[in-house]
Amino acid sequence: MTNIPQSLMNLRCPEGIGTIDDILESHQRYQVLLAALDLGLFEFLNRKGPGNRNEIAEGIGINGVFSHDFLNVLVEAGLITLDGELYCNARAATDFLLRGNPFYQGDVVRNVIRHSSWSNLSAALTRNEPAQGKGSSSTGPNTTFISALGQRALRGELQAVTRAISGWRGFRDARRILDVGGGHGLYTIALCQANPLLKGIVLDQASVVDSATHYIAEHGLTDRITAVTGDICSDSIGSGYDIVLISHLLYKFRKNLAPIFETVRASLNPRGLFVSNHWFCAPGCATGESAVQGLSKALQSFSHPLCREEEFDRLFDEKGFSLVTTTSAMTAFGPTRLQLAERRGNAQSITPFSNAGE
Repeated sequence: MTNIPQSLMNLRCPEGIGTIDDILESHQRYQVLLAALDLGLFEFLNRKGPGNRNEIAEGIGINGVFSHDFLNVLVEAGLITLDGELYCNARAATDFLLRGNPFYQGDVVRNVIRHSSWSNLSAALTRNEPAQGKGSSSTGPNTTFISALGQRALRGELQAVTRAISGWRGFRDARRILDVGGGHGLYTIALCQANPLLKGIVLDQASVVDSATHYIAEHGLTDRITAVTGDICSDSIGSGYDIVLISHLLYKFRKNLAPIFETVRASLNPRGLFVSNHWFCAPGCATGESAVQGLSKALQSFSHPLCREEEFDRLFDEKGFSLVTTTSAMTAFGPTRLQLAERRGNAQSITPFSNAGE
């Protein structure tokens, strides 16, 4: 390589720069959507109805010199429509970007950059595995993160999981459910709506309890569902439950799952139901997801899908459960493995929990 400066006039840009530009434009379109949410654009158009760009600029408080281009980015994205000089919400905005709609995804949008591993990806990719249990220095998930999880779940995963549970032969007679790591509590809320005699406990970190309590109150179930702080590995979770649900929690315990199974079994009534809803690797770890979906799932589960299905199934049998059904629930990151198993026989002694193998 020569140290002689090249002639800038004669430099030729290599082909393929569009690849970089496309990525940058995708980020810029995302920022426009984020700004539209923060400025209340979709809510404004929902209240007012169609409006021209000057009315919209004044209504949401932006400088009018930007309004034409700002709004047209959203037109190109299919989130608002333009008829003559009047803009209004497109169906996608009405369905997914208005608060109060059951399929609202606003916190999913915000969480991508503000409250998740994506906000500082280089740090997320180089960090060590977080400590388990209450001794972790982490302050735990924040409200927006929990809301985003709930909004994603309502795309279909929650419906699939709760319909499977409600189809269990003992569901109508069930009176108590424990949702371990239940976060937003929406699974328990849905099941209590389906069974008016069912009462529930949502067990999670202290930072999450307020979010769950909010959702419980919003659905008018404060007399039947309680959100409490606790850790299945270090606290007593009680007993006498008819259903124990664990969804997307077991990844960090994948090398020491036996104590979890034993604790769940001891907490259940005879013939009570243990529900597990988690991602597993497909044979050869092949997936049908995009690379971005794969990385998103890895960040959420700390890259610990429960890889060996046969070992997981064997734990059910060894720890005193009879599998009732194995099915799947679709998520934004591909299908989960949803398993329902009934407790059989008498409770076994509990194996002390440890972090061995981590």
